[in-house]
Amino acid sequence: MTDLLDVRAPRSSTTTTSAGTPLRPLALSAAAAGAVASSAVLLGCMALGLVGWFASDAGGHGDTRDAIRVGADGWLLAHGAHLHLSTGAVSATITAIPLGLSLFCAYVAYRLGVWAARTSAVEDLGTVLLGSVVMSGIYAVVCLSTAVLAATASAEPGLLRAFVGGFALAFVGGGGGILVGSGDVVEWRSRVPETVRAVLKGGAAAALLMVTFGSVLLAVALLLDLGAAASVLSRLHADVSGGLLYTVLVAAAAPNAVLLSSSYLLGPGFAVGTGTLVSPSAVVLGPVPAFPLLAALPSEGTPPAAMTALVAAPVLAGAVAAVLVVRRFPAFGLEVGAVRGLGAGVVGGLVTTVLVALAGGAVGPGRMTDVGADVLDTAIASTASMGVGGLVAGVAATWWARRRPASADR
Repeated sequence: MTDLLDVRAPRSSTTTTSAGTPLRPLALSAAAAGAVASSAVLLGCMALGLVGWFASDAGGHGDTRDAIRVGADGWLLAHGAHLHLSTGAVSATITAIPLGLSLFCAYVAYRLGVWAARTSAVEDLGTVLLGSVVMSGIYAVVCLSTAVLAATASAEPGLLRAFVGGFALAFVGGGGGILVGSGDVVEWRSRVPETVRAVLKGGAAAALLMVTFGSVLLAVALLLDLGAAASVLSRLHADVSGGLLYTVLVAAAAPNAVLLSSSYLLGPGFAVGTGTLVSPSAVVLGPVPAFPLLAALPSEGTPPAAMTALVAAPVLAGAVAAVLVVRRFPAFGLEVGAVRGLGAGVVGGLVTTVLVALAGGAVGPGRMTDVGADVLDTAIASTASMGVGGLVAGVAATWWARRRPASADR
């Protein structure tokens, strides 16, 4: 009777469908998923490049192959492939990753990974790992082939970075989808100690809170300087199609701006060019590109003293994550609460550091080769502030959880 009422019965590791048809191997489905996930977004970027070429000058300069290469180069940049540009005496290397496009590629890979797992025979963790490697390998081969075909004398993508970046993105996105799509066939959660799961989930929550705080800060700054952003757009003299393409470009760079805003909240701040600094304690700027998101930058000089209060955001993020950990994984030992809270804060700080590091990079020649935050300073500030917040809140939340049952008994 209990089995009949349990609507969350685990998925069995059968190799046939309900109609008796044998399920295809997961490796085969994963290979198809890797090919579709990579080629679908790549073709979309190429099509966008063609639309932008026609919208900008009605195809007056260059040819369709140049427009297709631009779309392919943008897609490769989203996978971490550096783009070496050389025009006459001017040369530059673009290393910045458009994280908005990267997230979209990872989401497509995730959805296709879920499909591959749910329509294939999943037997154990080894099958899941093999499927993830096969999907990532096919995805990486498409990235490498695209980099080879798109390379010219004036624009050359990095081949090794294209392969490694494509494999890593597909393994995280597609492999995660395969693991989720396998359902309860792979009981991997029971093999991970509870403290480890608590720390990892708390760290993810802390990093997500920092991204949320950065998003709020960026939105408020843009609203306060909305006139400057509108002025930048007006000077571009873009028509409707050009405005739509520019909106896509802004959306691709928006996660980068959010993460740099998070580094501002951490204290060390970030640079928008060589010799610049944007932090709660000082703002040193020079000429910046005409880009709407840069209208959110504060004015040069010493910010108001009230701005220093923003550095409390990472402490708050670590504290909230620790409280969530204690509520999700109850523990009545103060030392356990302290370890889990501290661990959640430190892991959240490390994840935030990695994300902030991915948000920076060179966006042009000269002084624009230095855009982003200092990784070491960001790591120290994030782990210290979020770790302290998590430690204090973990102990306090555990003490409160121990006190509540006694109060209820009385």
